[in-house]
Amino acid sequence: MSATHTLRPFYFSPLTDAVGRENMKTLDLIAKLYAPLPLPKQQTPATSGEKMVEDMPEWVVKLIVDKGATFAWKVMEKEIYASDASDQQNRFLIRKQIIDDRIMPAMTEEELASANLISTVASNRSRLYNREGEGEAGERKQGREHGGLEVMVYNRNGWGCSLYLTRWDASRASVLKGGKYREFHRRSHFAIGGLVEMWAFRDGDGKLCFVIGNKVDLDISL
Repeated sequence: MSATHTLRPFYFSPLTDAVGRENMKTLDLIAKLYAPLPLPKQQTPATSGEKMVEDMPEWVVKLIVDKGATFAWKVMEKEIYASDASDQQNRFLIRKQIIDDRIMPAMTEEELASANLISTVASNRSRLYNREGEGEAGERKQGREHGGLEVMVYNRNGWGCSLYLTRWDASRASVLKGGKYREFHRRSHFAIGGLVEMWAFRDGDGKLCFVIGNKVDLDISL
């Protein structure tokens, strides 16, 4: 006949015992590890004044990860005009409102100055000072010679080149321009009337970059 085994409650030695204190720490750690996780917050529908964030396309995700970026934001969707695909114009137009709302807030003071994006108030003060002092002829000459802020611009396939972001004084619109733009728009297969989307990010070195690509993959649609 087998002996009867009596189950005894499990306990540790008192806290005055060094081993007991270590055992209590172990139990406390286990309790924390097995504690129930907090329930996820319920997603509330967007109100009429909010806009749902659009999913980032895979080709944008792939590019920004490859360039060492940790964050990107959508700048705009834009219809390609004849001037955007022209070898003679050689620039990509960005409306003033887009620049003001979607690009300027992420730029440093130095970048704003390089891109000729200093506020109108500051520009007016500068012109007033020049009239009273050294004169504005020299400042106008600098403005005409202004190249803009050097940025990297990539297309949907990941091909990139160095272009310049700057604002035109007359229309207050901004452009991406440079000697490589002609090759960029050809490689990007810009078609007049086509729709492109533009995203911005900073690469692993902190440089401001843009990626512009057709909303529809032309290789698939043809």
